[in-house]
Amino acid sequence: MDDAPAPTAALRLRVVVLSGLSAAALTVAHVAVGWAPAGRQVLLHLLLSGTAAAVAAACAARRVRRTEADLTTLAFSDVLTGLANRALFTDRLELALRRTARSGGEVAVVFLDLDGFKAVNDSLGHASGDRLIREVGGLLQSAVRTEDTLARLGGDEFAILVERSPGVEEAVGIAERVLAALTVPVDLGGHRVSVSASIGIATGDVAATASSLLRDADAAMYWAKGAGRGRYVVFNPQMRSAAAERRQMEADLWAALAADQFRLVYQPVVDLGSERVTGFEALLRWHHPVLGVVLPERFLPVAEEIGLVPDIGRWVIARACAAAAAWRRDHTAAAGLSMAVNVSPSQLGSPGLLDDVRTALAASGLPPSALVLELTESVLVRDPALAAERLHELRSLGVRVALDDFGTGYSSLSHLRQFAVDILKIDRSFVSTIGDAEAMPAILRGLIDLGHTLDLEIVAEGIEQERERSRLRDGRVALAQGYLFAAPLEHTDAELLLLDGADTPAEGTGTVTPA
Repeated sequence: MDDAPAPTAALRLRVVVLSGLSAAALTVAHVAVGWAPAGRQVLLHLLLSGTAAAVAAACAARRVRRTEADLTTLAFSDVLTGLANRALFTDRLELALRRTARSGGEVAVVFLDLDGFKAVNDSLGHASGDRLIREVGGLLQSAVRTEDTLARLGGDEFAILVERSPGVEEAVGIAERVLAALTVPVDLGGHRVSVSASIGIATGDVAATASSLLRDADAAMYWAKGAGRGRYVVFNPQMRSAAAERRQMEADLWAALAADQFRLVYQPVVDLGSERVTGFEALLRWHHPVLGVVLPERFLPVAEEIGLVPDIGRWVIARACAAAAAWRRDHTAAAGLSMAVNVSPSQLGSPGLLDDVRTALAASGLPPSALVLELTESVLVRDPALAAERLHELRSLGVRVALDDFGTGYSSLSHLRQFAVDILKIDRSFVSTIGDAEAMPAILRGLIDLGHTLDLEIVAEGIEQERERSRLRDGRVALAQGYLFAAPLEHTDAELLLLDGADTPAEGTGTVTPA
């Protein structure tokens, strides 16, 4: 990186010495004027004026050159990290592409975007976010060659220009070193944060432009992010349409909340003994004006990246609490009804979550114990200290916490103790191991026994077969949900189920009875 050099100590010393000498010389000279004969004083004054003007001009020239150097540094380097900025990166990329016209070959751009940076920024504050960017900049420098240009393009986006490298192999090697460097947790004032990056790689020759090469690397990066983050992808032309779709989805999501395009559907939670509805899980749907109903797994990762999840989550909590409170109030048999809401990583990290929950409970009149906040283990282990603190605050309001999809991820007993949850939800992948044999599968039996040992309420998810219901009921599992009982229901259908046990839609069997 050829940033304009800062003034050296020697240069500063020369300026000070010259300034001191000029002042001393002028002082001595003015004394000489006083001793000179009257006829020569005019001549000395003229000589001194010229000397002073020359010294002043020299000092002014030095100040101008120093200011120009400072402005050059500001124009071509990133203030936060000291790396090259977008302007310098683009300039060097254009030069590199022109050189390929003379020497042949290709240049490569490695484009990376940090995964989950917005959640860190929202949960720990912008100062911690800035510190994370600086730390990441240092980690990236250890992964590149001296002849490469590493730049911060803005926000949490970085790029690396790889020259004099035949094909894509060197760029791939750099991407692998970057991913390895980012496995080191970063200490942000007592909070140890692990970050990953989604990386796109594109190569180009003289026919490419700086903007087209950056665009292609950006498209590959989006592809990597959609494939699960923490990985690199090499560009191919089909990715351009995917990147365009991603950008369109981002724009549509920004408008969706204001346009009232989100809806909640409700899946019943059933008591396996009485087969009565004891609660619902609120599930989000996006009614897109062109795409139709869009499921959360498609749009929530995008919303998470652009920072919309806290706003969407606030809406979900408020709407779900209002629905549950109304049903409890309007239907005597539903007086003990609970409502479960999923909480995402950026929601849990958001300092506004506590106020969102408190406001929704107060506005709806729903008792805190009737609200269940569901989190996955992966959400909790991102920052265990922050997660434990936030869960303690939430449980102090009186709400209950469920650990969702237990057994599919980290599955650590220490997590159950550290995070003090109330409910253990057993994932469908374990429920589906129930076969025709009378014995309960060992791993499922172990999860159920663990829940009972820790005095947790157990909910089995994804019940689809009659034999699954029977085995779980006989195995002392109290609550369950799944398509055997009902598909996720629209608000009106859910209320009808509470009201008179009307048949559920075709997706479910309609076997449950009202609350």
